[in-house]
Amino acid sequence: MRIREYILALSIAGVTFGGSVGAMAADCGSGQNTSKWDVLGRAAQAENCANNRVQSYNNSVNQSVQDREQALKNGQQNLRQGYDDKVNSLRDNTVGKWQKARDSEAQNLTDERSRVDQKIQNGRDRLDAIRNAPKNRLDSLRNAGSEEKQRWNTLKNQTGSDVNNFLGGNGQ
Repeated sequence: MRIREYILALSIAGVTFGGSVGAMAADCGSGQNTSKWDVLGRAAQAENCANNRVQSYNNSVNQSVQDREQALKNGQQNLRQGYDDKVNSLRDNTVGKWQKARDSEAQNLTDERSRVDQKIQNGRDRLDAIRNAPKNRLDSLRNAGSEEKQRWNTLKNQTGSDVNNFLGGNGQ
């Protein structure tokens, strides 16, 4: 009776151990060629399978750590960039606004000065025209006499030339 109990206990332990080894080995692939009674072979395959899983897990953990580190770096850079953008925006909305207003005021003063200078020059031109109007009229009257005299001389010479040509003075 004792032998039967011993065999029963071993068979139950073997089934449990074999089942767990078989379950772990089943995840590694179905192409394993161990017999059902080769407990050491299945244990070795289970160990290899477990090592592969651990290696795969380590690789994925390392990759996720690297991804998280990169995300942290990107997050820090994005945070700094957002901070700088906010500072620049606030500067543009406050100090920059006053700077733009000051520049605009300076431009408006320059434009106003140009307009005033142009009005002054136009006024000077009108005064010069009014001041010089009598002199210009007198000069035009003087020139009118000499122009008229020149016109009469030209007409006289032309008429004399025409009469000479008509009377045959050119030898025809």
